[in-house]
Amino acid sequence: KITVKTGMLIASIFVAIKLIFSFAGWSHGDIIPTVLINMFLLLSSISIGLYLHKQREGFSKGNAMDDIKAGMTTGVIYGIVVVSFIYLFYAYINPDYIETMVQDKLVEYQKGLADPQTLKDVKASNEAFEILDADQIYQEMENSTRATISAFSITTISLFVMIFLSAFYSILVTI
Repeated sequence: KITVKTGMLIASIFVAIKLIFSFAGWSHGDIIPTVLINMFLLLSSISIGLYLHKQREGFSKGNAMDDIKAGMTTGVIYGIVVVSFIYLFYAYINPDYIETMVQDKLVEYQKGLADPQTLKDVKASNEAFEILDADQIYQEMENSTRATISAFSITTISLFVMIFLSAFYSILVTI
């Protein structure tokens, strides 16, 4: 299907851009540019896939649900390819990025727990922390941070966001 090919082709463009940004050092520590490029390419893949789908139909009036389905097909294929790459990228190609994110959070926690007022506020905000000292709270926060900031968690969140955006963009482009 043309929609599947379009999704895969434009996803490979994102993969190339992400690798170029990474190896050229243009997005060191900042994921915002590649996230915005990813969102633009997702919208572009859905638009182009839908256009090519309609072109093959001869631009007939058609059914809006069929058009949304064609857009979703392109978007979901794009999302699966990109999310698979994101997992491989953060798990194997650039695992230092995840560790840097974790370390930045841990430094932030240490600074906060060093302040007596912040420590008091943290204890008040969570019943489990009331009987713990600052070192024990830090250890709990470190364990939680390492569990939530990982290649798998980033991939899972990215997949949900891409599926949602695929549906939203497909409806938006169809209307």
